[in-house]
Formats: sequence, C-alpha cells, structure tokens
Amino acid sequence: MKVYINLSLFILTVLLSSSLSAQTIITFDQAEQEAIEKHPINQQQEIYEKMLMTEKERLNKGRLPEFSIKGQVGYFSDVISPVDPLVGQTQIFPDIPHTQWSTYANVEYAIYDGSIKNKKVTQKENEYALKVQENEVKKYSIKETVSSIYFSALNYQEQEKLLEEGVIKEIENQLKEVEALEKEGAILPSVSDQLRVEYYKAQQKLYSVKAQKNGALKALCVWLERENEWQNIALERPVIASQNEAILRPELQMFSLQTKQTESSTNLLQAKRLPKIYAYGIGGYGTPNPYNFFEINGDFYYQVGLRFAWQPFDFGKNKKERQVIQIQKEVINTEKETFDKNIASQIAQVEGNREQLKQLIIQDHEIIKIQEKNLTRAKGKLDNGAATSSQYVTAINQLSDAKLNLSSHELQLLHTNYQLAMIKGQL
Repeated sequence: MKVYINLSLFILTVLLSSSLSAQTIITFDQAEQEAIEKHPINQQQEIYEKMLMTEKERLNKGRLPEFSIKGQVGYFSDVISPVDPLVGQTQIFPDIPHTQWSTYANVEYAIYDGSIKNKKVTQKENEYALKVQENEVKKYSIKETVSSIYFSALNYQEQEKLLEEGVIKEIENQLKEVEALEKEGAILPSVSDQLRVEYYKAQQKLYSVKAQKNGALKALCVWLERENEWQNIALERPVIASQNEAILRPELQMFSLQTKQTESSTNLLQAKRLPKIYAYGIGGYGTPNPYNFFEINGDFYYQVGLRFAWQPFDFGKNKKERQVIQIQKEVINTEKETFDKNIASQIAQVEGNREQLKQLIIQDHEIIKIQEKNLTRAKGKLDNGAATSSQYVTAINQLSDAKLNLSSHELQLLHTNYQLAMIKGQL
C-alpha cells in the first residue's frame, strides 16, 4: 500500500511539473509587439506603400506625350463654291462635297507645365507619409489598450499567488495543528469549525480572483491571437526604463506632416497659375483635305508647332483655394496647441499619482511588519488557548490584505511609470 501511495505521489508530481513547464511566459514588451504585429492595422502600411507606388507610376506616365486618334464625318448644308464673275456661272473650281470626313492623330507633349507633375508627386509622397504616421498614432492606442489588460491580468495573477501561498496555506497548516489538538481533547471542535469556515471563505475569494484573472487573460489572448492558449499563459512584471523630459509622441510628427501637406497643396496651386508650353503634332487623312478644300479627292495632311497656354485671371478662384488651405493650417496649429496642453496636464496628474503610490508603498512595508508580529502573537495565543480562532483568522486576513495592498500598489506604480512613458512618447 505504501508503495502504491508513493507511486501515485510520484505520478502526481510529474504531472504537476509538466503542467508548470508547459506554461508560456509572455513579457509585457512581447504582448505589445504581438498585438501590433497581428492587428489588421499593421498591414495598412504595406497597402499605403502600394498605393504610393501606383500613384507615382500614374503621375510619371503623365510626363509622356499624350497621343489620341480622332475622326469625324458630317454633312454641310453650305460649302465654298467660288465662281468667276466675268464668266457668270461657269465654275472654275471643283465642287466641294457636302459630305466630308477626316481622321487624324494628335500628339501633345508638355515642354513646361510649371512643375505641376513634380509637385503632384511630392504631394502624394507627403500624403503617404501622413497616412503612415496616422497609422503609428493608431498603434499607440493599441499599446495603451493592451497594457491596461496586461496589468489587470498581472494584478489578479499576483493576488491569486498571495491567496494560495499566504492565506489558504497558513489556514491549512493551522487547521492541521488544531485538528491534532482536537483529537487529543485539548481544544473544542468549534475552533476547527471556525477555521474551516474561514478556509472556505478564502477559497471563494480565490475562485473570484481566478475568474477575473482568466477573463483578463482571455481578453489579452484575443489581441495576441492565442485564444486557445490562455490557460497556459503566465505574465511577469515588466521593467519600465526611466524617462527624460522629452516629448516624442507620434501625434507631433503627424501635425508636422499635416502642415507639410498643406504647404505642398499651396505649391501645387501656385504652379497651376504659371504659363505652360506644349509641343504638338497633328497628322491625318481627309476628304476633302481640311487644309486645302480644293483637294476634293482626299489627301494626307499634318501640322506641327508649339502651343502656349496661360490663365492670368480666374476670378480669384486660385486665391480662395489658397486661403482655404491657410485656414486649414491654422486649424492644425490650434489642434497641436490643444494636444500640448493635454499632454502637460496628463503628465502633471500622473506624476502626482506616482508620488502618492511611492508613499503608500513605504507605508505598506511598515504595515506588513506590524501585521506579521500580530499574526505571530495570535498564533501563539491560539496554541495556548488564550485566543479564539476568529482572532487568529482576523490576523491572517489583515496580513493578507496588507500584502495584497503592497502588490497592488507596486503594480499601480509600474503602470503609472508606463503611462508616464507613453504620455511622453518614450516607448
């Protein structure tokens, strides 16, 4: 029988150790990185890059000569019919037909267009850079969401450990001692009953914490696309590097790119006001020849030359468009000023919370020292019959609460340091 029990314990130990070794530890940085990598937003940068390449190819093709083929056929009610007045109605020129047709090819090439095409390419590049930066801002919000879930799950994980290894284990050990004394008749059965009640209360609290931890882990695994692994995942406290005073938020770069985009739009509008010079060529076949109506049997024709175009007056349309862009630029500046004020306010608030948590942690350590002494005294009195089990359990709960408060405050301080780094854009 003894061999059987030892074998069972050995198998149980092996199973427990294999279960523990199968746990996957996910660090804080790893969670953030995986969440962003597996989020659909991460694919948008590649899409934006393809869009830019396509747009640039389209705009570069606009630098090539424009080629078109046209044709027409029509009936004219009146045509040129010159006669010699001295001869009367005797015709000295051929009859021009009323039905005429022609087909021709037209080639046009912009020798100078005010650099419109170059400015359009620049505008598309700025637009791409702005979209990519807006994507970085969205990634920042993903980081904030994932960090909140991670710290929540980590808090419940540490509470679970403190309850299992602290309160429950302490009650179990004391219950064994009390049951031994009860068998000897040294104490009344009511003492062990009270301890069992407190034991079940601690178990209920543990189940509640486990349920909250599991919910947070499931939410985290959705972001990490590890929905089937949440039961085998463990978290660990992150190390948050110290920050300096620099503000490196992605929104600042976004505002800068928005301003740059308005400037490129203004440059494009200015380029549209400049004169344009084109080289052109027209060649075709018509009946009669549109360049010589007296060639009624049809003939080939062509024309080459330069064309000049300029719109010096557009009733102020271009000016109004530039004014609209200037207003947009002013709006961007006000949005940046608002953002800067919000950041300064958030930093002040978080730094205040951080100082408060530091003081609470110092006090937590002092409280734990006192509660440990109280628990030792309560245990001694219980063993000597000078105290009830409820007094002993009260001491256990007070020490447990002090340790839970310390763990919670330490995690809050870590989260606060992280928030401060995020607000400054240093992560």
